[in-house]
Amino acid sequence: MVHVNAYADLARFVEQAAAAQALAWRGMERVADLQLQALEGHARAATGLMADAMQAQDADALRAVMARGGELQREGVERAATAAGDIMGVAVQTATSLGALVGQPARA
Repeated sequence: MVHVNAYADLARFVEQAAAAQALAWRGMERVADLQLQALEGHARAATGLMADAMQAQDADALRAVMARGGELQREGVERAATAAGDIMGVAVQTATSLGALVGQPARA
């Protein structure tokens, strides 16, 4: 009789471990997606700026491109800060979900 309870406890543990792993993977997947989106935004901005600089016909056009570079830098910092906040939100949500999963009473 003791063995049946031990197997049932082990089965519940394995079930909870699998659920916890799935939660953690979903959180990591969302974080990676947010990081990739931020990186793509930075790459698009830098590529556009370089293309404009290469097409500048004179010093005034190049100055305008460089002025726009400062603005793009500020936008990049804003994107990074937003991504960091979103990543923190995903981390908190994942940790909360994991905590709720661990706190679940064992099912009979």
